[in-house]
Amino acid sequence: FMLAAGDVIGKRLQSEYAGDSMQARVRVTDFPKVSGDSVVFQIEPVGDRRIPPRVRVSWFDAPHRVAIGEVWELELRLRRPRGTSNPGVFDYESWLFREKFHATGYVVGGKRNRLLWSGTAPQLEHFRQRFTARALIAAESTETAGVLAAVGVGLRHLMTRDQWDRYAVTGTSHLMAISGLHVALAALAAFFVTYAFLGLLPGKHNVYTMAVAASVGCALAYAVVSGLGVPARRAVVMLAVAALTVLRRRQQNPLAAVSLAAVVVYILDPIATMRPGFDLSFAAVVLLLWLAKRQKGAGSLPRWLETPKQLLTLQVFLMFGLLPLTALIFQRFAVVATPVNLLAVPLFSLVTVPLTLGALAVGELSDALAICLLRIAARSIDALDGFINGM
Repeated sequence: FMLAAGDVIGKRLQSEYAGDSMQARVRVTDFPKVSGDSVVFQIEPVGDRRIPPRVRVSWFDAPHRVAIGEVWELELRLRRPRGTSNPGVFDYESWLFREKFHATGYVVGGKRNRLLWSGTAPQLEHFRQRFTARALIAAESTETAGVLAAVGVGLRHLMTRDQWDRYAVTGTSHLMAISGLHVALAALAAFFVTYAFLGLLPGKHNVYTMAVAASVGCALAYAVVSGLGVPARRAVVMLAVAALTVLRRRQQNPLAAVSLAAVVVYILDPIATMRPGFDLSFAAVVLLLWLAKRQKGAGSLPRWLETPKQLLTLQVFLMFGLLPLTALIFQRFAVVATPVNLLAVPLFSLVTVPLTLGALAVGELSDALAICLLRIAARSIDALDGFINGM
């Protein structure tokens, strides 16, 4: 961890350049977020050693709409990452460190800022951009499209602060992040599609093994497309361990899989352990494993009553189980989280996420079909928002 932290700190803006105006060529490396009259975006230098590798800048009253992959010549005024830290409020400097920003600043307005060329974004980012464009067409509002983009490809630049506050108050903000649920649904869909397709082909095939391999591959591909967040990494590692155990016909040890996932995430990105998603994701999995062990074979009601009972038990257990950690990290707790999640979790699990994943899978083949699926998913998000607003 000390080596990773030292690498981030060592690449920060050199003190002699802090506060001075610099004319530099830079590339936009992430999707810009519009906030009021300003646009916030991430840049990297193009052949300029004065600019550190990862910089977050704001541009007030930008004369041109900034897009990912564009190369600009900008007049910048940068500073080393810093921010105030007060009890009960957002720790901006800690967030900058966790996100590995080496400098912050703003673009100085004037005629010296000019666009040089565009279209240099990687193919993966173009794929995510096309999905977001379809979401904007399918949804009736930018806010709804922002949720679709967050659920589908892990992009949150369209979501507003009011949205995040609304979802945080109702305990549903976890649904807007790519979680183990999303990865598991993608893997499950890939397994059944592969199994059904190979089963129809003539000849002898090890259909089950190939379907399991396809599910792991699909889960990994989806995690990469969604930005490889901590919950997605954890889910992929656990899924790979489970698949290997099943194929080798060994007895599964879920706690060992969770431990291995934590070790892999830590080794690949030690600073990720400072993110709230790391603590909450692994804590939730451990709690669910403990609950599943305690309730094994305890069901005595008819199936049509047992499922709602298990869902209620799950939500109540997670609410109180994660309460200390949530209060410690965010200094708040959502009182209405349980009743809202009793509607939101099934709605997202059965409607929103599957349809969004379907649109993600068929988008490059048929725009019309993808938009149709996203339109239905958008209605489910609007229904949830209506329920939340009516509380």
